[in-house]
Amino acid sequence: MSDRIVMGYWDCPYCESKGIPGTTYDCPNCGRQRGKETKFYMKPGKVEYIQGHKVVGADWYCAYCGALNTAGKTVCENCGSQKDESKDDYFSLKNKETVKQPEPPKPAKPAYKPKRKLKNNFWFKLIRAGVIFLAILYLISLIKEAARPKDCTFEVQNLTWENSIEIEENKTFRESDWSLPSGGRLVYTASEIRRYDSVLDHYEPVTKSRQVESGGHYDYSYTDNGDGTFTEHSTYVPEYTTEYYTEDEPVYVQVPVYDTKYYYDIDKWVYERTETTSGNDKSPYWKELNLSDKEREASRKSKYRMEGLLNYKTFGHSKKKETSFEIREDWWKSIETGQTLSVTLDDNKVTEWHKVK
Repeated sequence: MSDRIVMGYWDCPYCESKGIPGTTYDCPNCGRQRGKETKFYMKPGKVEYIQGHKVVGADWYCAYCGALNTAGKTVCENCGSQKDESKDDYFSLKNKETVKQPEPPKPAKPAYKPKRKLKNNFWFKLIRAGVIFLAILYLISLIKEAARPKDCTFEVQNLTWENSIEIEENKTFRESDWSLPSGGRLVYTASEIRRYDSVLDHYEPVTKSRQVESGGHYDYSYTDNGDGTFTEHSTYVPEYTTEYYTEDEPVYVQVPVYDTKYYYDIDKWVYERTETTSGNDKSPYWKELNLSDKEREASRKSKYRMEGLLNYKTFGHSKKKETSFEIREDWWKSIETGQTLSVTLDDNKVTEWHKVK
């Protein structure tokens, strides 16, 4: 629906006549012209539509003689002054009346200002930032110091060795699967549920609802045109009702699917024990094994360590601590108890060494 023009009304402030049509410039009772204080309004109830009325703009008042003119007039009907020299029209006057000027702020009473606490002081904040910065630098230096290779001396007090042999045992396990694996010895089979399939069983009627447009209505709003009329705006608002209907929905059942499951015995090599020998001499040996026909050797490992007193420096200070390091076999063979070595450490591991005395 297109917009329509509706009649507005105004009241005469001089004779107090009410409900004068907005398109009437002079009060029919006292003859006074519609003044600058006029505000148009709409009467409650049924509106009066105006056929053929063209909205050009807001009425304006001549700046020289104060006469009222329609927006379509470019010169004053009364004195002939130009419209562009006049600044007062219906809307500008209306805004001047409705917009209130802000009151000037009252002078504030002088309040007592307490002394600023230290935590709000500029110098306190500066010192705190400096302390945090130095702490971060110190932490970074600690990390770098711990990460970089260290040159220090090591007094060898003991040399040790350890040989270990992992033994595996061949054991029989009872297992099951949907097929018989290689090496499996079948014991028995059984028909068992392998999975469930969804199968359509039947349909059931189900009542459902939906919103169906059943009509509608118009909502109306109005804007003041500033010439004694209002423009009516209509918006169509659809209305809905709830409709119920029945629909058949499928119902599924879970049907078991059977298959043959195989139960079998199978032999596997698994960890059984570790045989270890150790000592602090230069004659390492392996333990003699007495394996059964169901046992086998899985792997052999050797470890060599040197124990003693580490002398090192950190941040210019000399320190000592008792510790031990795992070393290579050829190093272990070359190093002797009682020697002092110059060692290079990286991530707490010996990467280089040579004899000092």
